[in-house]
Amino acid sequence: MEQMIDKDLIKKLRIERSWSQDQLSSVSGLSLRTIQRIENEGTCSLESKKALAAAFEINANKLDINTAAINTLAANNRGRKFGFAGTAAGLVSAYIGITMSYTSGNITSSEAGLYYGSIGAFCGICCAIIGICSNRYIAKVKT
Repeated sequence: MEQMIDKDLIKKLRIERSWSQDQLSSVSGLSLRTIQRIENEGTCSLESKKALAAAFEINANKLDINTAAINTLAANNRGRKFGFAGTAAGLVSAYIGITMSYTSGNITSSEAGLYYGSIGAFCGICCAIIGICSNRYIAKVKT
């Protein structure tokens, strides 16, 4: 049965020891192709997981993938997408409202231009804030 393991941790532990994939293969008793697959896909058999844990001299459970962090990152990505979509919907709605006011003669073209620019700048700032906060959150979860 395939086990999901933290492929980034495997690579980090290997690099900390200045081992190549071939050296890790020799130390763990696994084939080079198996090491490559584990680092690329993050899946392996229980026996391979135990062999890697022995090679790194750690408990095999430490190699398990952190599913809570993955779920948190997925939720963050969903939130980021909804944030950008909400900003885009607000932008389109504001532009429609401004355009309707301009075509009905309630505002002048210079006022419409000012409003378009203001709304565009506001939406740009909102997108920047969403991106910055989201990236900071991701960095916090990964540590």
